[in-house]
Amino acid sequence: MVKVKKAEAQSKSISKFGKKSKSIVHSNKSSKILTKAITSVLPTVSKLKNKKTLDNFNVTVADELSSFKQKSKVKKSQPKTKLKKIDCDPIAETFKEKYNINIEDIKSAVQSVIQLHLNNPKLKKQLFGTERFSIDLSINCLRIPSGHPTILRIPLKNTLITPEDEICLIVSEVKGIGNKEHEKHIEHYEELLSRKGVTNINKIMTVHELRTEYETFEQKSRLVDLYDAFLVCGKVSGRVVGMCGKKFYKKRKVPTAVKLQCNYLKEHIDKQLSKSFCHLHLKGDCYNVRVGHSKMEVQQIVENVISVVEYLDEKFPGGFENIKGLHISAERSTSIPIYMSIKHPKHIPKVKVKKSNQKFVPKVVEGELSTQLNAKVLVMPSGRVIVKKKKHRVNADK
Repeated sequence: MVKVKKAEAQSKSISKFGKKSKSIVHSNKSSKILTKAITSVLPTVSKLKNKKTLDNFNVTVADELSSFKQKSKVKKSQPKTKLKKIDCDPIAETFKEKYNINIEDIKSAVQSVIQLHLNNPKLKKQLFGTERFSIDLSINCLRIPSGHPTILRIPLKNTLITPEDEICLIVSEVKGIGNKEHEKHIEHYEELLSRKGVTNINKIMTVHELRTEYETFEQKSRLVDLYDAFLVCGKVSGRVVGMCGKKFYKKRKVPTAVKLQCNYLKEHIDKQLSKSFCHLHLKGDCYNVRVGHSKMEVQQIVENVISVVEYLDEKFPGGFENIKGLHISAERSTSIPIYMSIKHPKHIPKVKVKKSNQKFVPKVVEGELSTQLNAKVLVMPSGRVIVKKKKHRVNADK
């Protein structure tokens, strides 16, 4: 009966107004949309809806929204506190202030040069996969220096030699042994190297063997390809470098001088092998320095670039002010600049190459002779000895 009465009352209300009031429909729809939005953002609110009344429900929603806003503020404020804790590298800052070069730019340039080389379509056709390739630093100068061509040996922080590389040592002949007896000379130097703990040298060659067995251009080009690095005894370094041809300069394998009589020979050889070769030909404004290879890590190559820039500031003709641009390049890839200067060459004075080893000019030596009275001795550069006697003046009274 109660249900029937309720139905009749509803029918009467509908008959009076014809339809349900729009305000009631709108309120029902808006409440449903709000509940859906709240449940999507705050899943805990749906549980509270069943337990509490509508008034209490509105209060809890406000509390949840305020707590949610506080959490979002804390999350946004976290990265700002992290940035304050991070400190910049002081070495990178000083390097940038001094040379106007960013270390991150060097790192990105090295990575991109390696990717450009590997993505080259010509390299994908190789049978034996990707081989080791070198990474160079090309130097452009504003004013071309004048003087005699020289070689710069630039010390690097990380060596370019790997344990797999083969090294050749060129030595002078031992006194008392014939020049043609190569085996006896090699045995003498093998004993010396084993005594001082040197194990990374694969071949020992005398100057006589180099002069007789590698005379022609073809023989020298084969010798260059056989070994990855060349060392030479300091006594004969001038002779051996003069005997080397263009192939040694093109492959950047000109022998480096070594003191074999040094006490700490192993450390001395490692130090000499960690140096990079730069030929100042003085025929143009572009020079190349090898900085690394593909088997090295990117950070090691970046450290080598920094050491080269610091060396150029001290020893390059004209200093760092004479440098127009620095580019990182590799085989079959484009070069990427890391430094560019807008100076005009007129603002830089003329530059000359300083001679490190000046030629010795022999002089005449003069001295007194103790075996004869009033006599002097002259020793000429040829070795000739001349004795001169002093003339005495007679007094006027006598």
